[in-house]
Amino acid sequence: MGCATGTIKYSLFLFNALWAILGILVLIFGGLGWGAMPDSYAIGIFVLGGIILVISLFGCCGAVRESPRMLWTYATLLLILLLLIVAFIILNPKDVFKRYALQTVENQWELEQTKPGSMDIIQKTYYCCGRDSAQDYLDIKFWNNTVPSSCCKDASCVNPLNLYLRGCLEKVEEAFADEATTLGYLEWGLLGFNVAILSLAIILAIHYTNRRRRYNY
Repeated sequence: MGCATGTIKYSLFLFNALWAILGILVLIFGGLGWGAMPDSYAIGIFVLGGIILVISLFGCCGAVRESPRMLWTYATLLLILLLLIVAFIILNPKDVFKRYALQTVENQWELEQTKPGSMDIIQKTYYCCGRDSAQDYLDIKFWNNTVPSSCCKDASCVNPLNLYLRGCLEKVEEAFADEATTLGYLEWGLLGFNVAILSLAIILAIHYTNRRRRYNY
């Protein structure tokens, strides 16, 4: 059992290092995505990243110190996290990012009516023009039958071929078309990784608990 235990121990340590890196990446994603998603969603991502990071520290310490108590605590925390991930997968509203991006386009277009230039960032990001098409700017007196430079490739509207003809709602819809599939892969990947680490933690915790009992006799 000694060789097998050592393999499991160092595998758990390696998995926890990857788990910690994942937690850091989740925190970075939450920070970079702030403003591109609902605040409640961003806070949830921060909390998830923090929980993953703290749990990984428990796992590393428990494996290195060969402490049954720390490993059982670690396994319990992993089980709680597992249940939270399952609940998130079941209850998570679909197309969160797409719906938020579409609503942002709607809000910015409304603002464009009174504050010209409000659509610039969106139009430069998605290579689009107007809410539904470049024709939308004909209804705004400020532009006097023209379009902002953000509606054109390289911000140059001298050449009519540089004009983005498609509206931003359509382009955003297209950009987030695979959101559900991508998030599904990430969620189930996270779940599978959690199950693998939980299994290793339980095996190691049982082994060290039994070993301590034998020593006590």
